[in-house]
Amino acid sequence: MNPLEQIALAWHSLVETLRALFAPVMWLPWLLLGAFQAALVVALGWFAHPAVAWLAVPLARLLGGEDALHYPRIFRVLPALYSRADLAVGAVLGALVVGAATRLFAARFSGAEVRPLAELGWALRRAPLLIAVNLPLNLLLIGLSLALDAMLGRPGGSAIVRQGITVGGLVAAMLLQAAFLYATPLVAVSGLPLLRALAMLPRAFARGAFAALVLSLFAVLALLPLQGLAGLGDNLVERGTPELVAWITIAQTALGLLAGFILTGGATLVYQSSVARGGARS
Repeated sequence: MNPLEQIALAWHSLVETLRALFAPVMWLPWLLLGAFQAALVVALGWFAHPAVAWLAVPLARLLGGEDALHYPRIFRVLPALYSRADLAVGAVLGALVVGAATRLFAARFSGAEVRPLAELGWALRRAPLLIAVNLPLNLLLIGLSLALDAMLGRPGGSAIVRQGITVGGLVAAMLLQAAFLYATPLVAVSGLPLLRALAMLPRAFARGAFAALVLSLFAVLALLPLQGLAGLGDNLVERGTPELVAWITIAQTALGLLAGFILTGGATLVYQSSVARGGARS
């Protein structure tokens, strides 16, 4: 397909995925992931509570050091702590959820029966495969996050420079996401083993590169409101309402789940409609 046809297909895939937003059966994997992420935010924010202290205190110390184990500072740094922890959550639980969701979308778009519990069971049985096929992307994203933290953590630097670093990080994340967008469909739709899927990934991306870039750009644009919310933490702490930071972080998580839902659905339909038919199965 030429670039214009890929862009048109990406748009069509987004429209079809947006229609699936109103099908409750499609949300089961994402709700499970969201419940875990919300529980993680609450555990970090209220780390001293006896019910979670045994796990939350060491985790908060690992992610933010001893300084994080103080009130209200914990809420000042909570978004950063959660973001670091969520990299691991996404690499493990997120890989399983995307795998199950990909199969759900594939069934919906092909007119087959949609069976969320069966697809969750499939993802659990193939957890090592799903985690491994997404591991290169997740390692690159972790490296990118560490690099951005290091650059933004340097003393000095104008607001324009810091904003430029943030935007550059978003663009780099978008390009990485696009390059690996068809990794999960290769195993969840085409049923390829790990090494074969990784070997076929460059060909799959080449056949659907423009569509992948459009879908990844849409996901980045959907997440842009998170950048505005991220700056509210210090103000809320200074105004004496630090606990609101936790609920804002949960709202950010919900928006991230929405973006993941749309990106996964769009990638699945593009893969079924064009990439797989062009030889990604072979």
